[in-house]
Amino acid sequence: MNKVSVCCFLALLFSLGHITVWGQREDNIEFNLWNAQPGDTFRVYGKMANVRSRPGKMESITDSLPCGTPVVIRAQAGHIEQLKGIYAPWVQVRYGAGKEGYIWLGMMALGSHTNAARQTFIYGLDWISPSRETGDDYKPAAWHVKAKALDANLQQLDEKEFIVKALETSVTEAKLLGDMGLEGTSDIWRIQFGGEACGIPTDYVYFGWTGRQLLPLPGKSEVGDAGVFYHSETLLFPKEAGGQPGRIIRLAEEGEADEEKTDPNGEPVFKVKRTREAYTWDGRQAKKL
Repeated sequence: MNKVSVCCFLALLFSLGHITVWGQREDNIEFNLWNAQPGDTFRVYGKMANVRSRPGKMESITDSLPCGTPVVIRAQAGHIEQLKGIYAPWVQVRYGAGKEGYIWLGMMALGSHTNAARQTFIYGLDWISPSRETGDDYKPAAWHVKAKALDANLQQLDEKEFIVKALETSVTEAKLLGDMGLEGTSDIWRIQFGGEACGIPTDYVYFGWTGRQLLPLPGKSEVGDAGVFYHSETLLFPKEAGGQPGRIIRLAEEGEADEEKTDPNGEPVFKVKRTREAYTWDGRQAKKL
């Protein structure tokens, strides 16, 4: 079994596992993004999240938690609502000095990280625009995501919005990469959304962090279908092998299976095309050469 086949097989098991745990509905794939389990810690993503006595937006409010507040998931409440186009369950949470209540999971960040300066980075779904079909024109559903940076006191320093296509069996994760030698930045923040399945792309959004501001950087994408095709991209920053001072380099590779050729193991032989793009970096923005 080749690498792409293994990925597709594991992705199927991963997706089925999520369906079993969460009771996923096919038309609301954003439900999988949080993958919240009892004991997990999440941070509030919205400006203010209301804690309620019981699950449901009409239940009484017992507390309000500002953006960035950490909460621990106790259990899924079994009550699911759709707000701002986002389909998510209510969860029982614990926070502060042993306080408990119920919060709609859509108000929780999809991921969070804290750097050495005790600044916190969170991102989450702001709203979802539905798919539309007008004649021969089809516009798929899109996730409107906001990336936020908070100071040590959880006061917002900056935010940036970006849009991601709603993908089947989608998952997300993020990582702080350090400065990577990019002038004027103390951290590079990478946010990933992907299908984890054959033919479903994975997109990577990058931001440079100056200590006060998020700066958009070039991104990358990858997709593949076992034994048929693949497309992969790599970003090289100045500190990395092959990187150059003051530049961000994107390397792309595409492979398409040759229907008339196989290797000694019977695996397809790919016709490969490689391309290279370079961006200059002036400490504030990237410009394609």
